[in-house]
Amino acid sequence: MVVSIVSFGDLVIKSNQMSRPAAPSPHLLRLSLGFVFFYFGFLKFFPDLSPAEMIASQTVMRISGNTLDARSAMWWLALLECAIGVGFLLNAGLRFVSALFLLHMIGTFLPLVFLPEYAFRIGVAPTFEGQYILKNLVFVAAGWTVLLPHCLPTRSTGATEMIEPTVAKVRSRRVATNTVTVS
Repeated sequence: MVVSIVSFGDLVIKSNQMSRPAAPSPHLLRLSLGFVFFYFGFLKFFPDLSPAEMIASQTVMRISGNTLDARSAMWWLALLECAIGVGFLLNAGLRFVSALFLLHMIGTFLPLVFLPEYAFRIGVAPTFEGQYILKNLVFVAAGWTVLLPHCLPTRSTGATEMIEPTVAKVRSRRVATNTVTVS
């Protein structure tokens, strides 16, 4: 715990703030995401093993303007998912992984727009593929939880920074500062 006391004249400013390192991302959640992404990506390298192969390949073909055939679309998607999975598993390159993850998650919801006949039966009743897509909301929340701490710039909110503007105004006066660190 860091206690800072700044006094000048009759005004005393006290700040009592716990000093702790940034909270680590939940390791089990990160490893689970890594396993699922790598495993599902690995399945896509082999024809007819992935339950999402048809809807995934059709979506990638559609957004590529049919420049990719179904097999190439699956290969690139498999590579993307395996890269995301390895990043999560090794806890490495998470800023880069977050960009890949964001692009992938946007892509997973595109069938709702481009291929709604595969995602919904009547109105809002999802098909099996539609449920497969909607479960990605959980992936978005989990990915946000794991990746966000690695994407935001760190900010120091120590006691000194909180009282610095007040101290700066009275630099010409005699200012007494006492800092005590308690373990």
